[in-house]
Amino acid sequence: LRRAHPQGPILTKLLRQLALLASAALLAGILFMILLDAVIMPYVVDVPSIRVPNLQGLSEPKAAIRLEKSGLGLAIGDSLPHETIPIDAVVDQDPAVGHRVKRGRRIVVVLSKGPRYYEVPDVQRVSLREARLQLEGNQLRIGQTRYQSSASIPAGAIVGQSPASGVQLARGSAIDLQISSGPPDIPKRVPNLIGLAIEVVEDSLRKYEMRLGAIENRIDNQQPVGTVLAQDPDHQQRVRRQSRIDLVLSVEELPPDADDLDTGAAP
Repeated sequence: LRRAHPQGPILTKLLRQLALLASAALLAGILFMILLDAVIMPYVVDVPSIRVPNLQGLSEPKAAIRLEKSGLGLAIGDSLPHETIPIDAVVDQDPAVGHRVKRGRRIVVVLSKGPRYYEVPDVQRVSLREARLQLEGNQLRIGQTRYQSSASIPAGAIVGQSPASGVQLARGSAIDLQISSGPPDIPKRVPNLIGLAIEVVEDSLRKYEMRLGAIENRIDNQQPVGTVLAQDPDHQQRVRRQSRIDLVLSVEELPPDADDLDTGAAP
């Protein structure tokens, strides 16, 4: 029989001890370098510290000039979209404003890519509620709306949109929508015009496929001049498209004419 070699376990144990010693020496070296850089070197090497200036909003050349005047350098980092800061201007910086660093240190800046653009979705043939959800999901919003008769698209669904789908727009841009009011030959809903100023009435009527009819004035000092006091037909009725809506508008009572006053002179 072959005897087990007695040196095998001893050699393995020795190698393990050497590995542990090497790891401990490496860790001690790392700690010494950190201590040297953070504690010892500032006292050995007399390098003045400088407060980092604010670079946000500055163009890349202006940021470089400001850093150079402070004895610092510029390094370009990443770039990110930003809604308000112009393209190639500083969005962020590292180290941050106010930190003290050694002269000659490079400050890393993040530059703006300008506003992020969002694609307009196709909201035609969907309901107004669904159109709003889709637009808000793309960081857009509903702009002006108007009604338009359609023989093929049911009432309440979107007939058209502007801008069209696929266009790239900045965040919060408005999309104007045309909403189906059903087939052209069915009665249409009359808008409520009470309380509106006459300046906006025609536009409101146009949005509902109606037209302005006769206008009557009524003295009413409680309402601003030109405010709609009454309408015929009222907003609870339905009429044929392009029907005329008659209005009653408020006017102020004028003071009596001086010529009509009795001066009280003797005959």
